[in-house]
Amino acid sequence: MAQAGQGDGLLKWLGGGLVAGAIVLGLMVAAYAIGYHHGKDDARRPPAAPGTSASTTTTAAPSSGGGAVAAGERLFTADACSGCHSLDGSAGAGPTVAGLAGSTVTLADGTTVKADDAYLEKAITDPDAEIVEGYQKGVMGGAISSFGLSGKPQEVAALVAFVKAQAPAG
Repeated sequence: MAQAGQGDGLLKWLGGGLVAGAIVLGLMVAAYAIGYHHGKDDARRPPAAPGTSASTTTTAAPSSGGGAVAAGERLFTADACSGCHSLDGSAGAGPTVAGLAGSTVTLADGTTVKADDAYLEKAITDPDAEIVEGYQKGVMGGAISSFGLSGKPQEVAALVAFVKAQAPAG
């Protein structure tokens, strides 16, 4: 009888270990995927000039036109912006970008601002400066802090061009 109880305990222990291992493996695969995609972008960047920081080099992105929109779309996908911001107007962890550019945005403090280029740039480089009503401070800032976008004006310009190219929410 004592052996049956020990067998049940062993099975529970093994089952729990398998579940914990699966969770850890899933997290490792997700971290690898995020790092891999972000690293691919970094690998295409030219090496930093002597005396400068590698984090300040930027990907060559045209400052206007379709090239900037395409570059912004690549960044939007590679940097996982789409994980929080939808392109179709649906709700997410962050506001949708569908129809955002040029619209009036209500902030958490009740004030409204026009989503012009300056607003979009600031929302990308300093996302906690003005929080959109219904969203929490610190979420986007924490998620993108490692990207160093405030030191990458060409990437920010490309992201702004991509956001501006999105059709209004239907």
